[in-house]
Amino acid sequence: MDFDSSDNSNAHYSSKIRSQAFKQLQLEKLIKGGKVIPASKLAETMATELQRVKDFEEAASFEERQRICSNRSSPVDIKTPLTRERLEE
Repeated sequence: MDFDSSDNSNAHYSSKIRSQAFKQLQLEKLIKGGKVIPASKLAETMATELQRVKDFEEAASFEERQRICSNRSSPVDIKTPLTRERLEE
């Protein structure tokens, strides 16, 4: 298979792009597309997730303590006096 230069007849030289600028353009496109996450954003996301896990564990332990406390028998209402019924024989 020979390379035919007539296939590239519509390609035109427009201008010179410096390699650093081109790499920056590619990186910006990848970031906007969501394919790449910057390291600073990744660290921020990781800290947020660790905080969520910590909050979830605290909430779970608090809920467990509340469940244990609510299962205890509640004391008799103090406002009503305790009376005994007469034993009939």
